[in-house]
Amino acid sequence: MKFGLQVLATMILGYALAIFLPWWTVAIAAFLCGMIFNTRANFGAGFLGIALLWLLKAWLIDSTAAAPLSERVAAIMGLSKPLLFLVTALIGGLVGGFAAMTGAALNKPKRRGTYY
Repeated sequence: MKFGLQVLATMILGYALAIFLPWWTVAIAAFLCGMIFNTRANFGAGFLGIALLWLLKAWLIDSTAAAPLSERVAAIMGLSKPLLFLVTALIGGLVGGFAAMTGAALNKPKRRGTYY
């Protein structure tokens, strides 16, 4: 349940930040959700949230575009159009996963004691 909420919150916050700010603000969204929710699978939640967000955004932009830009970019890179969407989702997912994992690592409780 907490995992699904983290994925959904990451997607919503990432979309809201990406409307007004640069693409890398999805990392801030995943970082904050990783700190707040702090599940056992933070990397997976951040990865899945941002990867699904970017996959959905790429598909929506491609379906509403008047020009076949994604087909041309895929041809330049030597990929098919669905593979281009998957590579896009993979890159965004890695950014989101590592950001969520970092947010959770900084939120760990500190142990008191002497370390020698």
